[in-house]
Amino acid sequence: MPSAREKALTAFQKYRRYLLADGNGFATCISCGKVGHVSKMDGGHYESRKNKATELEADNVWPQCKYCNGPLSGNHVAYRNNLISRIGVERLQRLEDMVMASKGSEEAMERLPRMDRLSVTTKKKDKDYLELAKRYDKIAKELAKEKLIHA
Repeated sequence: MPSAREKALTAFQKYRRYLLADGNGFATCISCGKVGHVSKMDGGHYESRKNKATELEADNVWPQCKYCNGPLSGNHVAYRNNLISRIGVERLQRLEDMVMASKGSEEAMERLPRMDRLSVTTKKKDKDYLELAKRYDKIAKELAKEKLIHA
């Protein structure tokens, strides 16, 4: 049975894929540009989902084809380049600073806004993850209905 954290991550990734899908349920892979139905795509993380500071950050999760996210291990260089063109260098730096701060970098921590510092230092409990899973599942269902997505 999936953990509370796994449920939240799965729901969040679905929410991001559905949010970024067009009106027909198709999205573009952040890494290679391939267009596919969101039910056949992953919610790929720029910074590894192992890092809890950025695991549920919208800028960190984008539709990604299974080939880029699987065999190509995220196709990281292309992901980064395309992410910069979508969100800009400042927001990318924010994600990278959150990861470095979570690993103990005081410099990175100082560059972060107060809310991000809080996000980096706050540990989520199972009940927090379950609440997030419910919230993102609900929003994903609403988006699926709105965009006529049948997964």
